[in-house]
Amino acid sequence: MIKNYIKIAWRSIVKNRFFSLLNIFGLAISLSVAILLLTYGRQELSFDKHFSKESNIYRVYMQTTPTYNNENWVQLPNAVAPTMLAEVPEVKSAARLVKLDFTGTASIRVNESNFMENNIYLADSALFNLFDFKFIEGNRKTVFSNPKSVVIAQSKKEQLFGKQEALNKEIVFNQRDTMIVSGVFQDLPLNSSIEGDIFTNIMDSWMGKDIYWSNASYETYCLLSPTANADQVAHLTTALINKHVPADEQYYTQFFLQPLAKVHLYSGHLKHDASSRIGNINTVKTIFILASLIIAIACINYMNLATARSQKNAKEVGVSKVLGAKPYEIKLRFYLETAIVSLISIVIGLLLACALLTTFNNMIGTSINIASLLSLGNLAVLLCIWLAVTLIGGSYPAFYMARIPSLSLMKKWDNKNVASELIRRGLVVFQFTCSIILIIGVLVISLQMKHVQDKDLGYKPTQILTIPMRAITKVDKYESIKQSLLSISGTESISTLQTYPGFGESGKTINAAGAITEGLPVRTCSSRGEVVQTMGLDLLAGSDLPQNISPNDTVCYTLINEVVASYLGFSNPADAIGQPLKSEMMKKSVIVGVVRNFNFSNLKDAIGGYVYYRMNNPSESYRYFVLRYNTANTSTYLDQVRAVFAKEQPEVAFDYQFLDDYIRKQYEVENRTNKVISAFSILTIFVASLGLFGLAAFTAEQRKKEIGVRKVLGASTYKIVKLLSGHFVLLVVLSLIIASPIAWWLFSKWLQDFTFRIQIPWWVFLSAGALALIIAMFTIGYQAMRAARVNPVNSLRDE
Repeated sequence: MIKNYIKIAWRSIVKNRFFSLLNIFGLAISLSVAILLLTYGRQELSFDKHFSKESNIYRVYMQTTPTYNNENWVQLPNAVAPTMLAEVPEVKSAARLVKLDFTGTASIRVNESNFMENNIYLADSALFNLFDFKFIEGNRKTVFSNPKSVVIAQSKKEQLFGKQEALNKEIVFNQRDTMIVSGVFQDLPLNSSIEGDIFTNIMDSWMGKDIYWSNASYETYCLLSPTANADQVAHLTTALINKHVPADEQYYTQFFLQPLAKVHLYSGHLKHDASSRIGNINTVKTIFILASLIIAIACINYMNLATARSQKNAKEVGVSKVLGAKPYEIKLRFYLETAIVSLISIVIGLLLACALLTTFNNMIGTSINIASLLSLGNLAVLLCIWLAVTLIGGSYPAFYMARIPSLSLMKKWDNKNVASELIRRGLVVFQFTCSIILIIGVLVISLQMKHVQDKDLGYKPTQILTIPMRAITKVDKYESIKQSLLSISGTESISTLQTYPGFGESGKTINAAGAITEGLPVRTCSSRGEVVQTMGLDLLAGSDLPQNISPNDTVCYTLINEVVASYLGFSNPADAIGQPLKSEMMKKSVIVGVVRNFNFSNLKDAIGGYVYYRMNNPSESYRYFVLRYNTANTSTYLDQVRAVFAKEQPEVAFDYQFLDDYIRKQYEVENRTNKVISAFSILTIFVASLGLFGLAAFTAEQRKKEIGVRKVLGASTYKIVKLLSGHFVLLVVLSLIIASPIAWWLFSKWLQDFTFRIQIPWWVFLSAGALALIIAMFTIGYQAMRAARVNPVNSLRDE
């Protein structure tokens, strides 16, 4: 019997080629994208699950005081890990991580070759056992037994040493430290929150040896005993603050333990996370919702077209019933038809997904491979999708067709059921409501990102080049290189800085005279001279930092922004000039200039206090040349800059970054979301339009004799088109009415992440509705015009 029904189902598919191809094509496209989205979502959920101790590993983070806006920081004082290990019995192991020079960047030299590395960490040796590092050279228990040891990833070993064994080979860091390779480990998987390529022993540095509770720069991971209660351990760790930190130095109030399984997806609320692999659980949820939505829309298309074709199948079902077919057998036949269509669609969809994989990876910024796409887990998900599509997509047609009375064999069955018609229209409204919400989302996100790009940041990040210079060991080289760079045509100005805005500034506190509060937290950046022209800052009062100061000068010259001036009580910037500045790092400081507030962080954060300073022997070293240039030929200019460094510093690798590129990278998640929603919106509208196209085609075919009669009686083409498309237009308008408040609520919430954000303009909703209406009219109008142009003789001759 089943074999028989499969044959009947296949014949029905072949017989109705047009509608079958619409369904298969629509389902295949939908499923290809759903497969890619689900694979990405599953990959995000798999982060850190491969570590054997994952269930007992936690990352420690802390909450700051109200002065620091009660922020939660990932980076902690370096005393936290060793103190937890010594004083909290439930902590069995702990490891600290910090990027080399707080940036992770260094020029390294191997034999006569130079390399610029950007992923270097200092770490405790416990890290390797905590996270199951697999060493192919060296022993993870002893790799840091000797001073000046370094361990490297396998891919890095192949880059630096080729196929040779790397053990005991030398690597020179920044022309300062000669390290000996003590181990080579297998590359950490891409779904690991720990991502370093090179690790040095933190205990070889003051950063590990000098235990302190002040500066917060270190990520801390700990391993708890299997029976430990994480909340209780967090409570005991918090108690260490009062025990070890004087009350007037406590700028943090509480410690928390974050399970390793939540580090990747649940860290959006945490500040100063050094990882480049920060995910977002809301993004994953959105991905799964979008995947489910597009499958649902494809199923709706199938159900609409299948029930709309019911009259053509009515006699066939009637014959089956007269010959004794039971209702469950009728249902089985239509479920089998759906199963065949969906199976063909899944196979085509899988092939399409493989073909689109590179494009998807580039768009969403991930690295899914074919093996992941065809993994057993994914194939199991596809099996579930196939069953779901069969059951959901086939349910309404199966139950609907099973109700056809046997008398339909003898007379034409009137299938104009009010309930089924309402359901069909409701499904069309659902499709276009989803489409309009997504269109509004694309417009809102695009407007916000344009606002971000066009926003006056208070400085000019375009045409600024940043070049790492930590490997320059002699101070007199700074001036030599600077003069060589200034001699290049196109160079306007150069500053020698600790860093550039938003990347690794120091966190300090300043105090107003007579203040009894904790003071104002500020970001600070040391400068070897002038900075205003290079950064394009707006100087409100005073002067730039001095270029040259006497070697015996003990004054720290500061350039502050309006936030700092206001905190100090100067409503007029000019009044601040020459006044002393009390700070934890500067004993004798004076304000020489005030600049307009500028967004040194991203636009999600409010503007805080900022201080540039110039002094002899600053505690923070100079790490970057920052060049402002003005030339139409950037590549030629870069070649000239590169040539200067090759001549002046042949032992150092040359690297650079454009400042505006760095700023754009801060909004990668939002830009990626925009790309995904844009692509998905186009796809959703396309799939919805396929269903509408099929429904309009069937409606035109069903009413062809009515159209013929109307044309004989003198109806114009315009009236025929209006007759066939009128109720579809009303459905799209209804979709807009439903979609608008939902979209406003959703994307107003999304905009709340930005301190500087747009107000959603009214025309966004009208534009989305107009676009949906145009697409619907084009889809329906094509079929309506075809029906209206048919010769009525051909429509009426068989009646």
